[in-house]
Amino acid sequence: MTNSKSLPNWKIGVWPGIALGMGLGVTQHNLLLGIALSVCLGVALSYALAATRKTGEA
Repeated sequence: MTNSKSLPNWKIGVWPGIALGMGLGVTQHNLLLGIALSVCLGVALSYALAATRKTGEA
């Protein structure tokens, strides 16, 4: 699913995902939409902004 040399960066991805998803959900007056968007955007951003894995190889 992902490159073995990169890991998802959960801290960088989930918090903006929650902010964006809940913001859009509140503007639409729909809490369930906000929760669903928060989860989807948080996971997508976590993998998009993946941190590189540090290994001993050169």
